[in-house]
Amino acid sequence: MSRDPVCCVLSDSAQTVAKILCDRNIGSMPVVIDHQSRKIVGMITDRDLCCSVVAQGMNPKTTQIDKLIVSAPVTCRDGENIEACERLM
Repeated sequence: MSRDPVCCVLSDSAQTVAKILCDRNIGSMPVVIDHQSRKIVGMITDRDLCCSVVAQGMNPKTTQIDKLIVSAPVTCRDGENIEACERLM
């Protein structure tokens, strides 16, 4: 959990997102409407990129992530019961 996570926006390319994930050594990140409001609209993972872009032969430079994201992600808040969070996963 991070108080100020790195985020991407819907118009980012799959290549841009993959580079951020790689550079930061992370497997997923929130997708936000814009960097100012940081209103979350979904999540994207390295697996999303692999299975949806690479495996399907899509061009990562031109494929925007708006069609690849997991919408309405399940979330937990700091201090929530760990067993409840485990059940959500």
